Amino acid sequence: MDSKILKSVSEETIEDKILTIRGIQVMLDKDVANLFEINTKSLNQQMKRNINRFPEDFCFQLNSKELNSILRSQNVTSNSLSSKRRYKPYAYTEQGIIALSGVIKNDFAIDMSIKIVRAFISMRKFIIENGDILLKLAQLQNRQIDFEIKTNKRFEEVINSINKAELPKQVLFFNGQYFDAFDFIVLLIKKAKKSLLLMDPYCDNRALSLISNKNEAVQVTIYKSNKAKLNEDMVEAFIKEYGEIEIKNTELFHDRFLIVDNEECYFLGASINCAGKKAFAVNKAEKEIVDLLLNRFN
Repeated sequence: MDSKILKSVSEETIEDKILTIRGIQVMLDKDVANLFEINTKSLNQQMKRNINRFPEDFCFQLNSKELNSILRSQNVTSNSLSSKRRYKPYAYTEQGIIALSGVIKNDFAIDMSIKIVRAFISMRKFIIENGDILLKLAQLQNRQIDFEIKTNKRFEEVINSINKAELPKQVLFFNGQYFDAFDFIVLLIKKAKKSLLLMDPYCDNRALSLISNKNEAVQVTIYKSNKAKLNEDMVEAFIKEYGEIEIKNTELFHDRFLIVDNEECYFLGASINCAGKKAFAVNKAEKEIVDLLLNRFN
């Protein structure tokens, strides 16, 4: 996997390719293929060969009316919907993106899919939690008022209040809730100001992708088993991009824990790279558990 390519694709770039069709957020097949570094035909062939993994709420083909509407939209370039295509394009939801990473067998597709889902989450969360602001912006647009969201103090206050909000102590995710699970885990990771300690015997490269959301100065330590599929090249790529990370092997535990700033401990019902695949819970532990774990592994 070329980490430089993955890093160069910003969340804003991905968000620009997300459209709303049939009332849901989707990405067109050609845009997904470009991000996955494969051609569109191969991408859709993998989908059709594994059609049982792609129900209509994961992937659907545009009809003529939808296609014509998108062609008239300024949000879609001619490259995304070339008139030379012999068939109408397919649209993939965030669940479809995750399903694609399971049938396209390469690490790049897996890591890029997480980055794409993260963009879906960011957009959805922003729309839901700042709907009033967006509505006002839409109303002001007709007056041609230049309203710069990123530097607006009121907008910053909204974001700060979101970051300070208390997370629930117990959360349950069911099979298929990939984006909700990823979103919650990323929120836990972003809480850390000094350190993150992950105890996850079967973590893999996708865990690094989630941890890459950490704040810049946060020190990361991962305890894993010898069976964990954590690629050394991926670890080196992570260090170059996000700073030092300490990886330790141990067979002393089975359960998964995420410790934030040596103060808060979250019990994970599954490896974080498996979030959303099956039902699992996240529970916040008492401070005594944090002390016991830190004493045991230090």
